[in-house]
Amino acid sequence: MFVQNLRLAARSLAKAPSFAIVVVLVLALGIGANTAIFSVVYAALLRPLPYHEPSRLLHLGESRAQYAIDVSRAQTSTPDYLDWKKRALSFQSFAVYNGDGFTVSTGGEPKSSFAAQVSASFFSTLGVKPFLGRDFVEADQTTDSPHVLILSYEYWRSDFGSDTGVVGRIIHLDGKPVTIVGVLPREFEFAPASPAPIWVPLHMSANLTARRNLRWMNILARLAPGVTAKQAIAEMNTINAQLASEYPKEDGSTVIVSESLRDTIVGKVQPVLLLLLAAVGFVLLITCANVANLLITRAVPRRKEFAVRSALGASRTDLVLQMLVESLLLSFAGATVGLFAANWGIQLLLSAIPESQLQAMPYLAGAGINLPVFAFLAAVTLITALLFGLAPGFTVSKITVNDILKDETRGGTSTAQNRLRQLLVVAEIAVSLVLLVGAGLMLKSFRALLTQNPGYDTSNVLTFSVNLPDDSYPSDKEPPYNNPSALRFAHQFVDNLRAVPGVVSVATTGAIPTNGGSSTIRFVVEGRPKVLGQEDEADILTTGPEFFDTMRVPILSGRLYTRRDTVDTPSVLLVNQAFAKRYFPNEDPVGKRIRFTYSDQNPFMAIAGVVGDTAQVDLAAPHPPIIYASNDQGPNGFLSFLVRTSGDPAAFIGAARETLRLIDPQLPLIQPRSLEQIAQQSPSVFLRRYPTYLIGSFAALALILATVGLYGLLSYGVLQRTREIGIRVALGAQPVDVLRLVFREGLLTVALGLVVGIAASLALTRLMTSLLYNVTPHDGSTFTIVSLCLAVVAAAACAIPANRATRVDPIVALRYE
Repeated sequence: MFVQNLRLAARSLAKAPSFAIVVVLVLALGIGANTAIFSVVYAALLRPLPYHEPSRLLHLGESRAQYAIDVSRAQTSTPDYLDWKKRALSFQSFAVYNGDGFTVSTGGEPKSSFAAQVSASFFSTLGVKPFLGRDFVEADQTTDSPHVLILSYEYWRSDFGSDTGVVGRIIHLDGKPVTIVGVLPREFEFAPASPAPIWVPLHMSANLTARRNLRWMNILARLAPGVTAKQAIAEMNTINAQLASEYPKEDGSTVIVSESLRDTIVGKVQPVLLLLLAAVGFVLLITCANVANLLITRAVPRRKEFAVRSALGASRTDLVLQMLVESLLLSFAGATVGLFAANWGIQLLLSAIPESQLQAMPYLAGAGINLPVFAFLAAVTLITALLFGLAPGFTVSKITVNDILKDETRGGTSTAQNRLRQLLVVAEIAVSLVLLVGAGLMLKSFRALLTQNPGYDTSNVLTFSVNLPDDSYPSDKEPPYNNPSALRFAHQFVDNLRAVPGVVSVATTGAIPTNGGSSTIRFVVEGRPKVLGQEDEADILTTGPEFFDTMRVPILSGRLYTRRDTVDTPSVLLVNQAFAKRYFPNEDPVGKRIRFTYSDQNPFMAIAGVVGDTAQVDLAAPHPPIIYASNDQGPNGFLSFLVRTSGDPAAFIGAARETLRLIDPQLPLIQPRSLEQIAQQSPSVFLRRYPTYLIGSFAALALILATVGLYGLLSYGVLQRTREIGIRVALGAQPVDVLRLVFREGLLTVALGLVVGIAASLALTRLMTSLLYNVTPHDGSTFTIVSLCLAVVAAAACAIPANRATRVDPIVALRYE
């Protein structure tokens, strides 16, 4: 029976090739877009993590109870980590990971490389074994490590020519000989550490193991067999309470925070991907409604065929099955074409992601047409066929010979068919409005983010970093661990860069704005005693004296620190306006003194000035309280530089490299980029720009499809009512009366669609709240503008068939069959 229906469907569609091609192309667009988006969603959210039993992996950290914190940034101190390992029974193993960086020399030109620093238990906790060589062992974790390293598969392939004899080879990291002991498997990825080409053992200095309040370690833990995450966290809370009692100063106000490793990896991206999947799903619904309308229209000239089949004994079920088989054949053809479109669409989706963001999402490398995606394609093909095939199927199943005779006298279709087609167009308009409102909210949010003042001038600023090896630029062995050689380098490099023609100013900073790298510190204000563990906390950033002039951050009161403020003079600090408002409301903080509480030996330091607020990490977040410390009073071995230029910053990269080479030819320039580029590719901007563009594209496509559907409804309605319109004209109806007749039907359909669409939008846009910035999900202006735009476009779609109706010749119309 199915084969017979399939043959009939193929013959029927072969008689209308233009109709079949249009339907197949429309379906290919909708099915292909859904498949492309799903492939990305699957790679990020549904594909099992490439580790052994990944559901048992948790990210753990500590946070101050009175401060909200991103769980993925919650870290732990070395002493607390060691106590967790001793006391916790709910976990099979703990592991540590952190970022690092080295100057790598393999015999050629030295170059900078990002590295991941991990504990010996890291790969075994994940359940990953090296492709070549061995894993790290406890003996590799020494205070002066690394002595050994493991290569990523890609780095082994690109820089070592896939040499299987690479194990045992010695290369140099920061001038120190290090032995390659292993190569990771090809499929290994670990998004929280970004694409690290080099993996080295964790090294914990005596300073780190003694400071319980210095939280710098990212902790990964594997649940013990049979233990749930809830049970494990309950035990961790008990251990944390014990540590708080034993060490009230360091742990008195901390709480345990946790989430699954998958949430750590894709937590911020998940709402974006689900929103895109919903948006492209709406496009598919509009596609189905349009195709259903086309099939209902096509069924009109086939009324005799279905009536005759019914008279010859075909049941209603047979007629419905015939239409469903035709729908399935069209859907299968559309899916076949859509499969090729999806493959192209996946590449387009990935190419639209900035390189810096794509590196932080290595799991997207698996996005493509695989077995789960193919299964999704098959399911969508079947569901689509049912969605657009059932309506015309039930319509034709009700056709009888008597209906045909009546229709022959009227020259039209039934009222039920017209109402069904009108309802489908109402649904198209409603769904289009939902997408347009979503796109409008995202666009308004994106514009608000880009136009907000970050507190500094991003134009014409070149940024890069320089890593000073410990062997060449050693720090003092005793607190406060000053590094005079690093300070001399910083001053010389800044002065030499400033002498380059076209360079306006140069500054050092501990973290490039909007590029992350912030840290917090606890402090007390002189004369305001605090309970142990309840001290105040703020972000801290170390900068050179030239930072505020280079970044054009205003000084609001007091003075800036200068090069006269050295390690031999009393320490001075600067604070931003947000800090002053929170901790010194209604008073001037200049001259007040604060003390960092991580050590009892720390002195009180004077606040020398107040500067403007800046967006240091997240452009979309409120400006946090920030303490600025002078790099001249606590030199660092890893320095970032900000070079303000008179022209295109990229044109000065060569001069910066040459200036650095003249000072120390062994030091590479790390990641030279413009500050504007960094800001444009920052996570907060990406998480709004990417969905804005895609949802905007989907909304535009939905608007076109809905407009075509409305135009088709009215055009067919005019054709169906040609005889009626001719009689009206013959009886004296004026063109304006005919226009009013057609426009009334069209605008009523549009009005119903707008009402349904607005109601649906009010309910659904609340799900977008986390992606919006300075815009409410029920923004009145967005709803008004989108509704007016949709109404205008719909009116234009009504105008063409309405104008055609005014030109109906009564004599021709009376002959119309």
